Amino acid sequence: MADFCITAVRYNTDRTHIEYVKVREEMPDKVGPPRTVPRAFIADLIRLGKASFITRTLGTNNNYMYGATVHVIDDIYITTDSNNRKRDNLENLPEF
Repeated sequence: MADFCITAVRYNTDRTHIEYVKVREEMPDKVGPPRTVPRAFIADLIRLGKASFITRTLGTNNNYMYGATVHVIDDIYITTDSNNRKRDNLENLPEF
């Protein structure tokens, strides 16, 4: 089980990268309340091995469904895609 899940993203004004994410703590049978944190902080936590992250999307029954594991490319980009493209890739998540 991951430590946290990412449920939404906010891109910069040029839409070239994610600036902030909504993160929720993973708990047995539920997720915690959302916190908005900078993408760079998430990348640092993953890079340092301090926390693990997955994505989650809100299902039709208002329960969060499991998504993919989030990892880091070049110490700064967060992605679920293993193609190693140098950019943030959490495009299936809603924006806030």
